[in-house]
Amino acid sequence: MIYIIHFVVSYLFLAVLFSMNTAEELIYTSLFKGFAGYRVRNPFTSFTFSSGHFSECCVRCLQYQNCYSVNIRRDDRFCEINTLGSNGYGDLVDKNGTWTLFVRTNVPHNELMFRATPGVGLSVKDSWLGNIIPPTAQDTCISMKNTSCSTHYRNPRVDIWESLSISQVTLELYKHGSKVAFIAFDGKDSTIENWFNSSRILNSSWSNVTPSTIYNYFSIKGHSECSRSFFVNTHYHNCSVDTGYMVVVDPPTACCPWENVPNKPQFFYSAADGTVTYQSGSTDLGTAEVMAVFVNIS
Repeated sequence: MIYIIHFVVSYLFLAVLFSMNTAEELIYTSLFKGFAGYRVRNPFTSFTFSSGHFSECCVRCLQYQNCYSVNIRRDDRFCEINTLGSNGYGDLVDKNGTWTLFVRTNVPHNELMFRATPGVGLSVKDSWLGNIIPPTAQDTCISMKNTSCSTHYRNPRVDIWESLSISQVTLELYKHGSKVAFIAFDGKDSTIENWFNSSRILNSSWSNVTPSTIYNYFSIKGHSECSRSFFVNTHYHNCSVDTGYMVVVDPPTACCPWENVPNKPQFFYSAADGTVTYQSGSTDLGTAEVMAVFVNIS
């Protein structure tokens, strides 16, 4: 009922704005926020709006319950409607200078910011931090299954992280299309690097991954000399007793036999509710097929 009332109020408000000369300026500061140079792929529907004001596109968005954003190309007054998929998040985002992405500010939604693929030979850490630019991701990279995605997908909106209203960041690991592990973090006032910090932990599939647990590594850069990134580790002594919860084994360096694996990067994780010793050969050592970073924008 609250959603219906909010929808009606929002629709009527925009309908009034549509008739005003200042509609565009007011929309910027009310129900939609514009991001020039971005476009969401594979829109739900599209049309050419008749008036000179793009508010017509925004009004149309409100007719769809799952519409969270619109792509607008002003040169030819073309509008694309973006809806959340059955997976609960939108499609891939591209940088495109001829488009402006308008995101609804009153609709909390999840956005896929990164999807890492094993065996592609590209550093996950450097791809995430923007030190290298992966090839353009295929449409299949939206899936959390082991698909034909042959690269890492990095949402270009990662570059404007601090201008987004991020409330939560979640790192998730998938195998055979199912989520096998996750850590959720407080994303408020975070950067693209410091969100992955033990002090920000909100929840995890591992009951002992909490802010109060003692770690020897918990960071995106991890143990850089050994190319271990997104590293959540509790114990070092020698290679045979390296123990932790998860690690991305990036190319090119390997310091221990357990990370001397072909087809890097690889995503190791504990399949138990506790730590795992990476070199033990234990059945509790899992290898994920997808690593994803989602944000909740509110």
